[in-house]
Amino acid sequence: MSKYITTLILALGLSMAFAHPAGNLKANYNSKTQILEVSYAHKVKDALDHYIAKMEISVNGKQVITHTLSLQESLEGGTLLYKLPALKATDKITVSSECNKGGKKSTSISLK
Repeated sequence: MSKYITTLILALGLSMAFAHPAGNLKANYNSKTQILEVSYAHKVKDALDHYIAKMEISVNGKQVITHTLSLQESLEGGTLLYKLPALKATDKITVSSECNKGGKKSTSISLK
């Protein structure tokens, strides 16, 4: 029985070893166009199998967008655009990403 448990633990550990969050997650808001540009690095071997699966956008702690993805733009990462109208100069935008294999990363920007 312990042999099966050890095998299960090793298999789970190996699958988690290939999971990783987005790297270099960046957010930039253009107040003139009201567009939030989110770019991320997430190097993978197969963008249909391993990808950033979810982006969540919050403004001042309130979630305003949840975007579910089923693939990634390229093997290196991607760029996503979101329209965020009526933001104020004092607002704080938080972007959270989640890999379909595991791993989360967030970044925040304050408008000025």
